[in-house]
Amino acid sequence: MKRGEDLKVKTKADPKEKIVSLYEMVNNTGEFISLIQTVFIYNNTRPLQECKAEPEKSSKETDKLSTFITAYAVDDPDLKPYVPVPAHIIKIWHRLEKLSELAIKKSEEKILFSDKAADETIYLLQRLIEILRPTADMILARNTFLSKYILRSQADVEKLAKENATLHEDRLITGECMPAAGTIYVKMLEVIKDIAWHAKEIAVKLG
Repeated sequence: MKRGEDLKVKTKADPKEKIVSLYEMVNNTGEFISLIQTVFIYNNTRPLQECKAEPEKSSKETDKLSTFITAYAVDDPDLKPYVPVPAHIIKIWHRLEKLSELAIKKSEEKILFSDKAADETIYLLQRLIEILRPTADMILARNTFLSKYILRSQADVEKLAKENATLHEDRLITGECMPAAGTIYVKMLEVIKDIAWHAKEIAVKLG
């Protein structure tokens, strides 16, 4: 008996329940990003520290969901578009873990961002939430309008992140931003772009 067939024999799990679980894995990213925003707004790392294990936990749970969905998709054409989705969700959580580490480092080492850099970071984090929530909804309802919104939003975030990186170079030259802060800021921009890209890929797969 093949592994996928064996898995379906051993479990009576409803494949639809696994799709709902995928939705929850993405939906939970919004709250985690809000905790990262808290570091910038209130310089309080405690809530984020308390949820430090969430990215690894969510990644492992999503990996298990991937195994189930892949097995059931063999006999269910409606599930096949979902097969590549868990890999992107796992990547999103991995990048969120990196983003949280950068935010905690900034706070604990008392690295000061310029007001502009802080504002730009908080804004882009909010844009991520606004992309990931409809991405979660897309998992439950494969809506073309949601897909188009996510694709446009991802393009906007990527463009804005690149523009902010260029503006940051000018601030370094003028001394408005310090090199230590600049290193963290640029890395955060890259991570934000990565997360938006993976959200876009989920929308493409399910659109």
